[in-house]
Amino acid sequence: MNVSVIGLARSGYAAAKLALKLGYKVKASDACAGEHVSESAKSALLENARDLEKNGAWVELDKHTPECLSEADVVVVSPGVPEDSDPIVWAKQQSLKIISEVEFAVRHTNAKVIGITGTNGKTTTTALVGHILETAEIPAVVAGNIGQALSGVVEKVTDKHLLVLELSSFQLQTLESLKPIISVWLNLTPEHLDRHMNINEYAAAKARIFKNMTQENWAVIWNHDRDIVLPHLKDCGAKRVWIDETAAWKSSKEEQYGAFCLDGEIKTDFNGIQQSYGEKSELQLKGGHNMVNVLAACSVGRILQIPDYLIKKALRSFKPLEHRFELVGRKDGISFINDSKATNVDAVLKALESVEKPVSLIAGGYDKGSDFVPLIPLVKEKVCRLVVIGKAAAKIGGIFEGSTEIVRAKRMNTAVSKAAENLPEGATVLLAPGCASFDMYDNFEERGNDFKNCVLNFVNN
Repeated sequence: MNVSVIGLARSGYAAAKLALKLGYKVKASDACAGEHVSESAKSALLENARDLEKNGAWVELDKHTPECLSEADVVVVSPGVPEDSDPIVWAKQQSLKIISEVEFAVRHTNAKVIGITGTNGKTTTTALVGHILETAEIPAVVAGNIGQALSGVVEKVTDKHLLVLELSSFQLQTLESLKPIISVWLNLTPEHLDRHMNINEYAAAKARIFKNMTQENWAVIWNHDRDIVLPHLKDCGAKRVWIDETAAWKSSKEEQYGAFCLDGEIKTDFNGIQQSYGEKSELQLKGGHNMVNVLAACSVGRILQIPDYLIKKALRSFKPLEHRFELVGRKDGISFINDSKATNVDAVLKALESVEKPVSLIAGGYDKGSDFVPLIPLVKEKVCRLVVIGKAAAKIGGIFEGSTEIVRAKRMNTAVSKAAENLPEGATVLLAPGCASFDMYDNFEERGNDFKNCVLNFVNN
């Protein structure tokens, strides 16, 4: 088989390596284009290219040429490659088969898959499900949009393993072979509309996670998104588990499976039989938005018939992931929270809902065309100061002018000191940018680490 791989970052590189190990002829191409590609990222791409060439692949960097598709039987596309890039346009003109890296990898494994998607919370939920399986001593590998590309692990797993996959819309939109034993839909809010034409197309891409499921499989769905999801489930026979952090869902003859939080207690209800996993106050994972993630993970555990005491043990021992509503430190009664992964408006909304006022909010970065207007009421209610950073500073500052005090900062250390200035005891400095990081940093992790270092310097000094 002749395989063309477009994009040589983590996913594309792993797909090309897998194809070479399988004995396929590989051509790989990466234009290293766009303002998002830093010098360190270009250096990593060069290392990947050299390794692939050493192992027999044809590779081109800094440009795409038609040669990258010559003789191709299938075109494997990394999630970061836009649909209007030249190789994708050429492949469509030639009617070549175009698939994602995840689809390519899925075709080469017999392991059972638990697939997890949603606009927000995917990584936390995927990691928590993996932690529950580890606690229960069930062989499992966590991969996909989290940590390691699926193509990099499929050779290590057997049919005795569970693959817990975080799946983005870019990875899902060309999936054909994936048939999860359990699919999780956490939420859908406007995001990536620079890549998807509209919210309906975005929803349809995510809903492909249910495409091949049958009545022996399970679909775990956030109850508040039922109107969005149900049209995509009409041809899917999977049993449905409705998760509802507000306890609005009630068990009925038609809907026999659910998970909810009632009076602070975490519960599942399957066929009228309830199981409790303790109080949410016992968890290290804080924030009301994280309760959806917890309920989803508990549902997966119950479907797999993991004893409730092991699920409860895993919930209590699970530590929040970095850059996701992470408490960095305190000084003079002021809390500093790093939510650098809050890269869209809904994530900022959830973060603000999870803290008491007054809040000094640091926001801004690379704007993805987001609409910040829905945040105005909550900003008026809770935010005493808004420190704006990055390319979106002027836009965000203009939107919230008159709603709160607006301060501009060019660097994170200045943003932290200005955010904390003259705050009363009990206040919170919250980094929840609502934007991508590419204008100032390579990624949201680097942005979050800069915030943490600036906070530690501020606290210690």
